[in-house]
Amino acid sequence: MSKKDEMMVVDREAKMYRSHLPLVDKLMRNGRDFFVRETPFMTTLIYDGREIIYTKKSMAFPPSQLWIFRNVNNDAQKFAERVDKGEAPFRMPEKHPTNFTNLEYDDSRGEITGTDVNSAYWTIAHQLGIISTRTYEKAGQDYHKVTRLAALAILGRTMAFKQYKGGKMLKDPKLITGNKIVKDFYRAIRYKCYEHMQELASLLGEDFEAYRTDCIYYRDSPENRQMVYDYLDNQGFNYKQLVFEEPPEIE
Repeated sequence: MSKKDEMMVVDREAKMYRSHLPLVDKLMRNGRDFFVRETPFMTTLIYDGREIIYTKKSMAFPPSQLWIFRNVNNDAQKFAERVDKGEAPFRMPEKHPTNFTNLEYDDSRGEITGTDVNSAYWTIAHQLGIISTRTYEKAGQDYHKVTRLAALAILGRTMAFKQYKGGKMLKDPKLITGNKIVKDFYRAIRYKCYEHMQELASLLGEDFEAYRTDCIYYRDSPENRQMVYDYLDNQGFNYKQLVFEEPPEIE
C-alpha cells in the first residue's frame, strides 16, 4: 500500500528551508497523532491527512522540483496496477554489468572515441511505460536531471516513519512497504540500459573498447560512429559524441 493510502494523505505542501521542530513541539503538547521521517535532504511530517515537506539547504535538488517525485511515483503505481492486471507488458531484462571492458581490445592502432546517451534512464522509463509522456516531457530538461534520477531510484523503497500517538513517540517505526513490482522498475531500467550497451558492443566487435553505464567507447572511424548512431536512433535515444583533448606536445 502506498504512503498516500496508508496514511490517508489528502493534502500536500512544501516549506522551503524551514524547520519542522516548532510544529512537532506543538503537536506533542496537544497530544496529537502524527508521523515524521527525516533524510539528509528533507523532513516529512504527516498529520490529519496533511503531508508537509520541509526542505533543507543541503538538498541536492531544488525544492521547486519536488513535484517530479510525486509524478514519477504516481505514474509507476498506475503502471504497476496495469501490469498486475495483465493489461500492460513488463519483462525484467537480463542482468548485465554496469561497466564492462573488452580486455582483448587492441589499442596499438587507431584512436578511441565515445558516444554518451543523453537521459538514458529517463528515456527507458518512458519507453517501458513506467512514466507517462506528460511526466517525461515536463521533467525532460537538463536542470531536472538530478531530481528525476533520484525519483526513479527510490521507486518502491520501504520508508520508515517515527510515529507519535497522543503526543508520545512510539518505540517501533511505521513502515510503509513499497510495491514489489514498482521496486523492480528501477532495476529493469538499469538492466535495459546495460542491455543496449551489450548490443552495441556486439555490433562493434573487436572495435569495442568499453562501456560505462550509458556511455560506450570504441575505435574511432566514420563507419563505427555511424553504426552507433543508427542503433541509438532506432532505439529512440538522443546522444552526444565525446571529444577528447589531445595532450600538449612536449618540446
